[in-house]
Amino acid sequence: MKTGCCHLCSGRLYVDPIVELQRMPKAAQYYPEVEEFATDHGITLTVYQCQDCGLVQLNSTPVEYYKEVITAATFSEKARLSRLEQMQEFVADHDLTGKKVLEVGCGGGGMLDVMAEAGMEPTGIEAGITSVETGLELGRNIICGYIGEVEKVDGAPFAGFVSLNYLEHLPNPGKIIKKIHKNTVDGAVGFVTVPNLEYLLKSKCFYEFVPDHLSYFTQKTITHAFQSNGFDVLECRTINNDNDILCIVRKKSRLDIAGQYVEVEELIANLKEIGVKYKSQGKRLAVWGAGHRTLALLALAKLDEIEFVVDSAKFKQGRYTPVLHKKIVSPEELKKSGIDLIMVMLPGLYPGEVLKIVEAMDIDIEVATLQGNSVKFL
Repeated sequence: MKTGCCHLCSGRLYVDPIVELQRMPKAAQYYPEVEEFATDHGITLTVYQCQDCGLVQLNSTPVEYYKEVITAATFSEKARLSRLEQMQEFVADHDLTGKKVLEVGCGGGGMLDVMAEAGMEPTGIEAGITSVETGLELGRNIICGYIGEVEKVDGAPFAGFVSLNYLEHLPNPGKIIKKIHKNTVDGAVGFVTVPNLEYLLKSKCFYEFVPDHLSYFTQKTITHAFQSNGFDVLECRTINNDNDILCIVRKKSRLDIAGQYVEVEELIANLKEIGVKYKSQGKRLAVWGAGHRTLALLALAKLDEIEFVVDSAKFKQGRYTPVLHKKIVSPEELKKSGIDLIMVMLPGLYPGEVLKIVEAMDIDIEVATLQGNSVKFL
């Protein structure tokens, strides 16, 4: 690692560290043998912050076992019941009963049992071979691998995912979130926990900085991590007496406006129908308004039947509309052109002003206005 760049957003780190801790253990899971005593003098742990996204982090190489989940072999009954209550609420709130849900970094799979009890169809992915073997022997559905190195997880796409105090260990948390995004369905929901930096700072437990944890999240930075990598954050709060942060996230879906565009198609058909009708009766029609919305609508409707477009802006007069190539003229043109229908296509308060101008001209002309996506004859 050691790049001087943020490992979440690739932004700049402040030059000066937040804190330097001397003689720190080189890993949380390092227990030296007697023969190592002579060389075990500890390491200097240097903590930085990103100038851009604000993430507090170590600018150092991850521990060699960072892909694996190192945790207690079993839950206490109290811890199990607490997790079960969280998972039951997660399932109920997001309709996950009977649906495939992935635990990212599952260790031996103890949480998978809780997820199954809560009603999910759980799968775990874990890089630690020994943990995977233990879980498989107990009949748990575990895939051996590190999600950062797997293109597609067996069983994907999943309707949801769970990640419990895992992201803080990883050198590229944004890339991992993208991997999760790729292996879940549109609208998939996630249950994510990470240690809470704000509690560490409040309690002044600076010795909780540890080589295993590369990222130190606040509610703001964990929210940024997910929102900048394809997820919306539905809920973000502290749990476990403020020691941890819980985020409920939902995968963003592509905007679908097909249903609403039908209304525009109906307007286009209506405009064309009006144009053809007046033209077939030997009548002449024009449009008032050469703004970008009107010009786009005229082009979409292929409204060749109009004679010209009226606009009071002098810099537009004498020019031509795109696609249809109709001349843009001044309001004075209406007095001498013999136009039978003027369609006013302006936003906001402008139609009312135009109607006053037309009325003051004292000419025999029909008037229609565009209101929303409907043409109204006055």
